[in-house]
Amino acid sequence: MELIYCAGGNSLLQHIALDEGWFLGQRSDAALSKLPQIFIDIDYKNPDFQRHLEVVAYFRPKYATVPDLSDKETDREDIKRAMRQYEQLARYCEIPLIVPKLSEQLALLPSDVAIGYSVPSSYGSAQFLPWELAGRRVHLLGGSPKKQMELYRYLTCYATITSVDGNYAQRMATRYAEYWEQGRWHDHPDIAGKKKDLYYDCWRRSCRNLRQAWDRLACNAFSVV
Repeated sequence: MELIYCAGGNSLLQHIALDEGWFLGQRSDAALSKLPQIFIDIDYKNPDFQRHLEVVAYFRPKYATVPDLSDKETDREDIKRAMRQYEQLARYCEIPLIVPKLSEQLALLPSDVAIGYSVPSSYGSAQFLPWELAGRRVHLLGGSPKKQMELYRYLTCYATITSVDGNYAQRMATRYAEYWEQGRWHDHPDIAGKKKDLYYDCWRRSCRNLRQAWDRLACNAFSVV
């Protein structure tokens, strides 16, 4: 299981993630990182595909998202658009990811196309049931660690989950000085003290604990985390 920290702008947070066994990713509309990126995402609300293609060509990542399919309707022209962009991205990355939002869209995609599944969150989500991904290669896009792990436990019986990305734990660290351990969020021990930049330590703890939890899940999808 490849865990990907998809964010940018703070090289220390990126280095901490790398130290704790994570990979890095970024959105193509952000400033280019100086560090290697395994995953390139796109601003699905305002996609600039030409810029996206250029960034993917620059980094040559393992994964890159195709701009999302519509969350309103299934349109065969939209499917054709996504497949054209899939072929363009495939020149520069190993696994392009198409992101369907509706059941009918998923059914129209070739079975060998890898799927980016939008984990339910305030940012966006897929509108089909997870079991419809049976037999697919799947990357879990965003969401909280809890939701990602719940989906993994369910889907791993039916699909191949290759990777997962997100920055939820970073937000918990930077906003609330909280870190993830044994399935829940904890305040930093010195949260009432005078130490500064607690979020760096929170981020490191979360990265380490989540890496270990995912390793256990990979060995036994039904283990208690």
